[in-house]
Amino acid sequence: MHVRLAILFALVAAIWAAPAHAASPAGLRMLSCTAWEEGTPGSVKYAARMRAVPGTAAMSLRIRLLEKFGDGRFRRASAEGLGVWRKASAGASKFRWVQEIGRLREGAVYRAVVRYRWHDADGELIRLDRRRSALCRQGGGLPNLRVDSIKTRQGEVEETAAYEVKVVNEGTSLARKVGVLLRVDGEIVDEAEIIDALEPGESRTVTFNGPVCRDRLRAVVDPRRLIPELRERDNVLAPSCL
Repeated sequence: MHVRLAILFALVAAIWAAPAHAASPAGLRMLSCTAWEEGTPGSVKYAARMRAVPGTAAMSLRIRLLEKFGDGRFRRASAEGLGVWRKASAGASKFRWVQEIGRLREGAVYRAVVRYRWHDADGELIRLDRRRSALCRQGGGLPNLRVDSIKTRQGEVEETAAYEVKVVNEGTSLARKVGVLLRVDGEIVDEAEIIDALEPGESRTVTFNGPVCRDRLRAVVDPRRLIPELRERDNVLAPSCL
């Protein structure tokens, strides 16, 4: 009985120690990752491979690139040659595709996701697979925009108010064309744009004229999320008017 248990534990240990894709017919490797430098965009190169499984008549793969800034989520990035199903030659037993992608952006993190398909002689799908690459991190910093405060004073017209929204860049890189939106009691008052750059550590105050607040204010910096940032969760300030 003890011998059988020892053999069973040895088999389990061997399974856990084995590489996850040791016998997999699909693979993905990041060949190079060149980080962004001042004035020079970064680049990354991947090699995706697959081999025929029993019954295979056709093989194909598709590479997509994901991009992430700061604490945000990975989102699909567009680049030439991506998102296309690449097909192996007829009758091939192995297929390898190398994809190089340039113009990577400052401060971003990238990874590739590859999907693989195997079809039989009748065109029926017989296997699907998916692989993710290691991360390719780019150099450089990112801005971090935050609504620091909202000050209210009486407007020039009766039953109106002037709202001074102070925005600060707490990141390590400048931000350009920063949008600021203000809502008063749920209604949009206006969306202004700071045309010039906002340097790291610099602040700017934008003044809005609107109705007198009865309940709550809500100021949002970069409301359209056009500027990659270290953090997106501190872009809103919503104080009570009371």
